[in-house]
Amino acid sequence: MFQNPHELTMHYRFHVNVFGSPFPCTWEDAAAALERLPRMIFEPDGSWIWSGGIGNQRWQIDGHLFDFDGRLHRVELRGSCPQEQWDQLLACFGELQAQWKFELVQEGVQLDELDFRQHAVKN
Repeated sequence: MFQNPHELTMHYRFHVNVFGSPFPCTWEDAAAALERLPRMIFEPDGSWIWSGGIGNQRWQIDGHLFDFDGRLHRVELRGSCPQEQWDQLLACFGELQAQWKFELVQEGVQLDELDFRQHAVKN
């Protein structure tokens, strides 16, 4: 039986704040990296929308960058996307560090990366 390869892709759903301790980049570095993504709409205040896919494979992430003391401090992310785009997005904030924390906005719970990914797939 033929199976559509898009059906095999892990899909994440989320509303999360990502905190670096600190992130290895500045707000400006992250903004420049985000602006290089295809189909990215980036606003000067740090808010943005990134979307892709077609039909029932459509996805979208709404985000906002926050800085503090000259560094990227927090990134708010809301939406859904395939795992590949999630990994591409996180790369915009520097190399993933073990100390990054993922705060589920509605639940007020902090997770590490692995636990966040497991949670995001279930939603």
